[in-house]
Amino acid sequence: MQGDARRTGLSSASSSHEQLLDQLECPLCLLCQPRCHFPELSSCPHRSCSDCLRLYLRIEITESRVCIACPQCPEILAPLDVQTILEDEALLERYEEYQLRRFLASDPDTRWCPAPDCSYAVIAYGCAECPKLSCGRDGCRTEFCYHCRQLWHPDQTCDQARRQRSRNTSGNKEASTLLIFSEEAGKLEEIKACPRCGAYIMKTNDGSCNRMNCTVCACQFCWLCMKEITDVHYLSPSGCTFWGKKPWSRTRKIIWQVGMLLGAPVVISLIAGIAIPVIIVGIPIYMGRKVHSRCKKNSISGSKQYLTVASGVIMSVFVSPVIAAVTVGVGVPLMMTYVYGVVPMSLCRNGWCGAQNEQAEPGKIQLEDLGKQWPLWLQQASISTLELGDHGSLVGPIF
Repeated sequence: MQGDARRTGLSSASSSHEQLLDQLECPLCLLCQPRCHFPELSSCPHRSCSDCLRLYLRIEITESRVCIACPQCPEILAPLDVQTILEDEALLERYEEYQLRRFLASDPDTRWCPAPDCSYAVIAYGCAECPKLSCGRDGCRTEFCYHCRQLWHPDQTCDQARRQRSRNTSGNKEASTLLIFSEEAGKLEEIKACPRCGAYIMKTNDGSCNRMNCTVCACQFCWLCMKEITDVHYLSPSGCTFWGKKPWSRTRKIIWQVGMLLGAPVVISLIAGIAIPVIIVGIPIYMGRKVHSRCKKNSISGSKQYLTVASGVIMSVFVSPVIAAVTVGVGVPLMMTYVYGVVPMSLCRNGWCGAQNEQAEPGKIQLEDLGKQWPLWLQQASISTLELGDHGSLVGPIF
C-alpha cells in the first residue's frame, strides 16, 4: 500500500512538473498559460497569449494602423497571422479595407470619388491631358477632375472652379456648422489633406514638429509646404522650418539664398581652414587616449604600454593628413555643388526666374471640401480620430 501511494505521489508530482514546463508566461499580461494559448508568429519568435494579441490588434485596427508591429519588437505582423488571431469578422474586414486603401494610396494615379457617400477609387493612368474621370460605382457615376480631385468643372480651370465653390459656400449653413466644429477642434488652418492619399489630417497645436506621417498611406510630408519630403528637407532652402508655424516669406527666402550665394566662398574657406588643423591634431590625440584606455583595460603596463601608445600616435600622425585632405577634397566640392546648384534652382522655383501663378495655400482644406463631407460624417456613429505618430491626428469617417 505504501509503495502504491509513493508511486501515485511521484506520478502526480511528475505530471504537475510537466504541466509547469508546458506553460508560458505572457509578457503582456504576465499570466502563465498553456503553450497552446500562445500562437506562433511567422515574422518573429516572440509569443504572447491569444487574448492579449486580440486586444492589441483590436486597438491597432480601430486606430487605422495597417502596418501592425509585434508588441515586443518592430517586426511587422504578417496579414495571415492577423487573420488567424482575429475572431471578429467586422474588424477583419476593416483591416483588409485599410490594407487596400493603403495599397491604392501608394499609386500616384489613384483618384477617389469626391461624392460624400462614395469611397470608390479610380486608377487613372495617362489621364493628365484628358482629366475628366467618372466613378464606376453603380448609382454614383460622379464625374470629377483628375487634377484637383473635385467635381468636374467644364470650361473652367481648377483655380477658377475652386474660387466658384468658395463663393457658392460662403453663406452655406453647413459651412457655418463646420466652422463651429473646426473652432472646437482647433483652427481651420490646422486641418489639411495628405498630399498622397487626400486623407484629412488635423495637427494638434502643441508645439510639435512639422514632419508628419500619414497613418493611411505612410506618406512623410511637411506640414508647412504639404509636399512629400526626405530627411534633408529642412536643411534645404525651402523656407520650411522644423518647429515653426509658418514658412519663411518669399522675400526672406530670396535674401537668405542670395546671401548664401555671396557668402559661401568665405564660409566654406573658413570651415576648411578650421577642419584641417583640427583633424591633423585631433586624430593623434584621440588615438593616443583610445590606445591608452585599451591598454589599461587589458592590464598592459610598463614599457609595453608606452610602446603601444607611441606606435598608435605615430601611425595616426602619418594618417591624419591623408584623412584631412580627403575630407576637404570631398566636402568642399559637395558644399559648392549644393550652394551653386541646389540654391539657384530653389530661387527659380520660388519665383526669382518668373512670376508665380495664383494658387491656394498648399494642402489647406477649403470650406467647400469639408462641407461636402460633413453630412456623411454626421451619419456615422462617431468621427474617427486616429493618432498620427507623435505629431498629430488624422480625422475622417471610417469607410
